[in-house]
Amino acid sequence: MNRYRCEAEATVDPALLRGSLVCVSAIRYGVSFIATLIATPIKRLVPVLKSSLLLLFAWSLPLYLSAQTSEDLQDFNATYLEYVNTRESDPELAREAARRAHEIGARVFGETSERTAMLAINYAILLADEAASQDYLDEAVTIYQAIFGFGSAQLIDPLMRLGRTLGDGEQLRAAALYYNRALTLAVTHLGSTSSKAATIEVELGAIALRAAQYEEAYSRLSNARELLGAYSDSASQSNHARANLLLGDYFLATQQYQQAVQPLLAALASLSQYPHADVTLRNRIALIETYEKLGMREAATEHCLAIGSLRRVAANTNLRPLYTVTPGREQIDAVVQGQPGVRVSFTVDENGFVRSPQLLDQTLTAPLSAIFLQAVQKFRFAPRFVDGEAVATPNQQYVFR
Repeated sequence: MNRYRCEAEATVDPALLRGSLVCVSAIRYGVSFIATLIATPIKRLVPVLKSSLLLLFAWSLPLYLSAQTSEDLQDFNATYLEYVNTRESDPELAREAARRAHEIGARVFGETSERTAMLAINYAILLADEAASQDYLDEAVTIYQAIFGFGSAQLIDPLMRLGRTLGDGEQLRAAALYYNRALTLAVTHLGSTSSKAATIEVELGAIALRAAQYEEAYSRLSNARELLGAYSDSASQSNHARANLLLGDYFLATQQYQQAVQPLLAALASLSQYPHADVTLRNRIALIETYEKLGMREAATEHCLAIGSLRRVAANTNLRPLYTVTPGREQIDAVVQGQPGVRVSFTVDENGFVRSPQLLDQTLTAPLSAIFLQAVQKFRFAPRFVDGEAVATPNQQYVFR
């Protein structure tokens, strides 16, 4: 099945077909383009939607389609763009746009199209009513089953995509449900030790960790790491690194700092070939936290420097800490009531340590002053680099709120 084939037939006047083959191709490409956008994660769409989407449909759609089809396509284009642009800023408006996009999309692409299933999922994750949300998720799964076959191996990836979308939307229980269904099919068709089954175990372990279900998280992630270690393909190795990183997160969350070191270093051994990737940055920050918790401050320095060397920071920039220590809530409340917070100034040295801290609020008692000064001295930063060398950065400030 061609996943980009338009399932809505265009009505074309034969008298207008002379020399119009290029236009018809453009129309089909326009439909394919918006279909491709539906299947693309939202974060990747935003930079290109406003220019590419509107420009493409401005020249490709209207001339030879029937009025109904043309209007539906234009309505879908505008409605889906509204959904994309408001998803983060105005959930209520995005929810209504997602509902209309699903309704129009079902007419344009067909009620049993895979794209219609994705539109149903987009709407479902914005619904506060769990029962109503489940109805649309069930619609999507029914479509997938009709396309790929009930209980077939081809259904594994669509179920995983559904789980990932729900997880990104913080619907963890529903995400786990569909990942578990995918896991059952993977075990049935590919075996319990397959790389696909292990990859799904990683996803389920990540969800359990986010839900603070630590026992389940450890069991799934440990099993996945062992299984994926037997595979040499790049996808399995990537997921093996992720399993190690998540195990490090598990040990940090359960305050088993010494046990966190090995999996975090193992993950970094794979991820360091991508020094600019967000996941590599997260890996190094986790190692900084681990070493600081263990009192191994010099070991954390390597990772502070590695992060700093990748950044271009102006001299007057206020650096953001990679690791912080916060005084007790009662101590902050005792100071902050009626004030914007406790402001501290300091220098970040060439290794990311805090030097010469000073309280800018001179009204604190000596004991309270000592608490905040001791806290900020435990912070770690990525130092600023100039001409390839780490340098000290004075006049830094941090506010305890």
